[in-house]
Amino acid sequence: MKDSIKAIIVDDEYPARENLNKLMEEYCPDISVIGKANNATNAKTLIENLQPDVVFLDINMPGINGFDLLESLEEKTFCLVFVTAHNEYGIQAVKANAIDYLLKPISAQELKQTAGKIREFLSLRHKDGIKKPDQKSTKIVITHLRGFSIYNCDEIIRLEASDNYTKIYFKEKKTVTSSKTLKDFEEILDKNTFFRIHKSHIINFNYIKGYSNTDGGIVILFDDTKLSISRRKLQIFLNKIQNQTLYIK
Repeated sequence: MKDSIKAIIVDDEYPARENLNKLMEEYCPDISVIGKANNATNAKTLIENLQPDVVFLDINMPGINGFDLLESLEEKTFCLVFVTAHNEYGIQAVKANAIDYLLKPISAQELKQTAGKIREFLSLRHKDGIKKPDQKSTKIVITHLRGFSIYNCDEIIRLEASDNYTKIYFKEKKTVTSSKTLKDFEEILDKNTFFRIHKSHIINFNYIKGYSNTDGGIVILFDDTKLSISRRKLQIFLNKIQNQTLYIK
């Protein structure tokens, strides 16, 4: 990658933060540490303000731990590397979609391997997707390790955020996972057809089957999926329903 990779280190122990910083300076020169945090509260502020490419996150911290920090973030647009002295969090790390799991004390060799995974992940994310919104493409490209696949946008029923990834659901009961975030797709897709009803969901208006005002507002899609609509998006959603001619399956 031509540009340096922006990183934030989150660890409540000062020696651990400085050691990781020095290791990256020596062995990963293309990774630039743009911020360090000693607790989850400070980390959340840094992440939201600096928009890093990668976060090196300690798990065990006093007060709010690393997993709680991730839950508190509305959107995770960075790739995640856990850094911990304990090895019992492997399953939770996988569920959090971490791209790697570094055990303290960190070895230079392991860090270099992690840096390679970060570069690969960010490279795929950069390539993933085509066309800017003003180009009004009806197709979208999803890259994978062996190449790429092209899909018709009008076959997409919905998109669901999954941490650093996005799951795309098609009308033929096919699901594809992309390394782009839901926010990336929100910017690419036609806003007359696709609408973000929730921090975790974008829907295609053409596949709406119904709506219920129970539980604050629920949309029912062609495949019988029921999704909650966030309170701040509800009135916008209802206005769009009234203003658009829809093809309801």
